[in-house]
Amino acid sequence: MATPGYTFTSVSTAKPGRLDDLVALARRPSELMEGKVPGMIARQTSVDRERNTVVVWATFEKKSDLYDYLATPEGQTDHGEGEDMSEIIETFEMYDLEPVSGRL
Repeated sequence: MATPGYTFTSVSTAKPGRLDDLVALARRPSELMEGKVPGMIARQTSVDRERNTVVVWATFEKKSDLYDYLATPEGQTDHGEGEDMSEIIETFEMYDLEPVSGRL
C-alpha cells in the first residue's frame, strides 16, 4: 500500500441557489484524476447542505504527484483552468496538508 505524504483539501461555499452546481464543479477534478495520476491514494467530495459548503480532499504519495499533473495541459483542462467559476463560488479556501495520522 502507498504511503500518504500529501493531502489537498478545499472548502468552498456556493452563491445562493448554486450549491448543486458547486458540488458538480468541485467533484470533477478528482474524479478525472482517478486512475490517471500516479500516486493518488484516495479522494472524497462531501457536501454540507446546511452550511452551503463543499469539502474536497485528495491524498497522494507526494505533493508533486498532484502538482506535476496540474502543470500539464490535460491536468489544467481537467482542473477547469480558464473557466469562470465566479458565478458559482462565494468563498474558497485550500490547504496543502501533510498527513500525520489516519486510516485509509
